[in-house]
Amino acid sequence: MINGISFDVDGIPTPKGSTTRMPNGATLPAGTTESRKRMAQWREDVRHEAKTAMDGNPPIIGPIRLFAEFRLIPPRTGIRKSEIGWKCHTKKPDVDKLFRALADAMTGIVWVDDSQVCVSAINKSYAWDMRAGASVTVDLITDDSARRLSAMRSIVRNAIQ
Repeated sequence: MINGISFDVDGIPTPKGSTTRMPNGATLPAGTTESRKRMAQWREDVRHEAKTAMDGNPPIIGPIRLFAEFRLIPPRTGIRKSEIGWKCHTKKPDVDKLFRALADAMTGIVWVDDSQVCVSAINKSYAWDMRAGASVTVDLITDDSARRLSAMRSIVRNAIQ
């Protein structure tokens, strides 16, 4: 059993879209056929890299900490080359929908269920090297690391007050 992995996914990060409720009560994926194809491709890219990183090990069981950075292609205008790589991406897609797509794709491979993710840090920025994708780090939260995390939260909470 492994306690953590890190991997990179090349490709265009695609958000998990919403659903549309039909008059008969059924729900269908929203978006266009093209956006659903892009989502399916992104999901396959994530699953492939996750399986490679897991190296045949079973999914992690227990509380998980997830760090993910999404790298998106910068627009052709409106951003200087010197800003690429550190400037925050403030346009669509939403970071929470990117997270949902990533977490769902790793379910059954990296973890049993994405509800195991207890601590996360997710960000999106412009790809400085024009290589869109994501960098992912997943760690099992041990009792010791949970105690350290709790102590840090207390320090921050006290500093704010």
